[in-house]
Amino acid sequence: MKKIAISLFTLSLGIFSVAQDSQNMVENPSFEAIEGKIKRGGAINVAVGWMSPTKAAADLYSGKVKEGYGTPKNTYGYEDPQDGKNYAGIRAFSYNDKEPRNYLSTKLKLPLRKEAVYCVKFYVSMAEGSKYASNNIGVNFSKKQYNIDENKSIMTTTHLEHKDNPVFNAVFGWEEICGTYIAKGGEKFLTIGNFYSNGETQNQRLKKVKDFTGTSVVSAYYYIDNVSVVMVDDETECDCKIKEHDVKTEYIYEVGAVNPEGMKDEMIARFTELYFGYGASDFTKSDFEHLSNIEKVMLGNDAHKLTIMAHMDSEEAEDTKASGVDKKRADAVKKHLVSKGISGERITVVLKGADDPQTTSGDEIGQAKNRRVIFKLN
Repeated sequence: MKKIAISLFTLSLGIFSVAQDSQNMVENPSFEAIEGKIKRGGAINVAVGWMSPTKAAADLYSGKVKEGYGTPKNTYGYEDPQDGKNYAGIRAFSYNDKEPRNYLSTKLKLPLRKEAVYCVKFYVSMAEGSKYASNNIGVNFSKKQYNIDENKSIMTTTHLEHKDNPVFNAVFGWEEICGTYIAKGGEKFLTIGNFYSNGETQNQRLKKVKDFTGTSVVSAYYYIDNVSVVMVDDETECDCKIKEHDVKTEYIYEVGAVNPEGMKDEMIARFTELYFGYGASDFTKSDFEHLSNIEKVMLGNDAHKLTIMAHMDSEEAEDTKASGVDKKRADAVKKHLVSKGISGERITVVLKGADDPQTTSGDEIGQAKNRRVIFKLN
C-alpha cells in the first residue's frame, strides 16, 4: 500500500507541475525550444519567442552545442542549467560602457489583466569570465516592444528585482529573483536586464577565477534561466525561495585549493578550507578540488586521523531554520570522504557553531568567511 500511495503522490505532483507550466505567461521559459543553429554569440533569436530589443543581441547556450556556446561549459564559464539544458546570457554592466549591455525580451501569451497580481521569477548566475559584478538585474513590463537599432542601454522603470537588490557575485549556482507585480493592464511584453544608469549601478571589480581558461570580459556577465509569470489570487501565493525572514545573503566566500606539491600532509590539511552559503551544506564546484587534496592525504597514509571542524555564522546561530547547519556541513564532508574509501573511524567531527569566528566584521563577506569547514590531522 505504501508504494501505491507514493506513486499516486508522485503522479499528483507531476500533474501539478504541468498545471503550473500551463499557467506560465512566458512561452519557452527555459529557452529549450530552438529553431536554427547557434553558430556564434548574439543568437538569442534562435530561441523560440525570444529576441533582443537592442542591436547588442543577447547570447544563447545549449546542451546540444559542444564548444563556445554549450552547456554546462562555454566561452564565459561553467554552469549547469537551472532548468532543462539551455539558458541565455546578458551583460548587465560594463565599466565605462566599454561593452554594450544586452537585454532579453519576449511577448507574453496574453496581455496582463488590470490590477491582477502576478508572481514573477527568473534565475541568474554570474559567469566566471566576468571581471565585474553588479546589481540592478530586473524585469520591465510594457505594452509595446522596445526596438532600438543601436548599442544603447534601455533606461526605464524596473518593475521587479531582488528584494535586497544585491551585487550578484557568486559564480556557482543560481540566484532566484522573485516577487509580485500588480499589472496596470494591457502589458504584452517582458524585458530582462539592467534599466539603471552606470552611476546608479553598484559594481565590484573581481579577481580572475582560478583555473578559468575561457574569455574574460570587462563587464558583469550573467546567465539567465527559467523565467515565469503566473497570475495568483494574492501575494501570499507567490512562493519565493527567499523571504524577509529567511536567507540574509547568498554570498559564498571562495579560496583556491592549495598546491600540495612539496607540502607536508599536516600543512595541506591546515590550509584546506570549505565555505558555504547561508543555511546551506551543499558543495560548490571548487570544494571538490579542496576535498581532493584531503582524500589524497588520507589515502596516502593509513596512520592519519582527521578532525573536521564545522562552523556557522552568528546569524545562522540565531536562526531556528538554520539550526544544526554546522553538523550538516560536517556530515556532508565526512560522507564524501567515506565514499572515496576512507574509513569513518579515522574521522572525528567537532561542531564549533558560531563560537570561533574567522572574523568579527559582521558584514556580508565577513559572515561568508565564518560559514566554513576546516581540517586538522591528528
